[in-house]
Amino acid sequence: MTFKQKKVLALVPARGGSKGVPKKNLRTIRGKPLVAYTIDAAVGSKFIDRVYVSSDEDAILKIARAMGVDTLKRSKVASTDTATANMVVYDFISQLHQSEVIDDPIIVYLQPTSPLRTALHIDGAFCEMELANVLQCISVVELKKSPYKSFVLSNESTLKSLFDEEFTSANRQTLTTAYYPNGAIYIFLLSEFIKNGNFPSNGSLPFIMTENESIDIDTEDDFVMMEKLCLQY
Repeated sequence: MTFKQKKVLALVPARGGSKGVPKKNLRTIRGKPLVAYTIDAAVGSKFIDRVYVSSDEDAILKIARAMGVDTLKRSKVASTDTATANMVVYDFISQLHQSEVIDDPIIVYLQPTSPLRTALHIDGAFCEMELANVLQCISVVELKKSPYKSFVLSNESTLKSLFDEEFTSANRQTLTTAYYPNGAIYIFLLSEFIKNGNFPSNGSLPFIMTENESIDIDTEDDFVMMEKLCLQY
């Protein structure tokens, strides 16, 4: 079965609170609320059938409704500082109409802290999925520094290589290129999420994005960087 035979639902998880930057999803960048960048990307995608914004913040839900998308009031349990992305997705699924759950749609999880991920990126990921004939994809960015050279501290507080010790002194060029999920795009079947109890990752198609495109807004410095990057896009 191809993704064209499945309904595609976008989930934009936009909590009102934030430890690093208070109400960051409502902060404006060049006159536009942060959350609006991701809503625009989802609405602009030719593959997404329906866009949902999940939030505990009325101001965010108001913006979403004004932009013409569906809104879901997130539960208190899924809105705390310790709530995980998995909890947010389960909360989303619990509020879907039973007929939508039975249809086993494709979920596109789009965090609002990735404002430079556009509709073109989302559509690009779906096009690559179609070519590869797969139903799950994760956007990633290439790591500048190889994790194969990394250490952890042992129980004795001494260095212990995270991987085989021989990698720690190997030439970087001989090591396998490593990628890190940038948080911009997660695409998966609802049934696969429920089966795994988590975002499906192993076996997912990688959608590679640049370092600039992969900016993840988490601090005040990130907002400053985003302002500068907006001039380039």
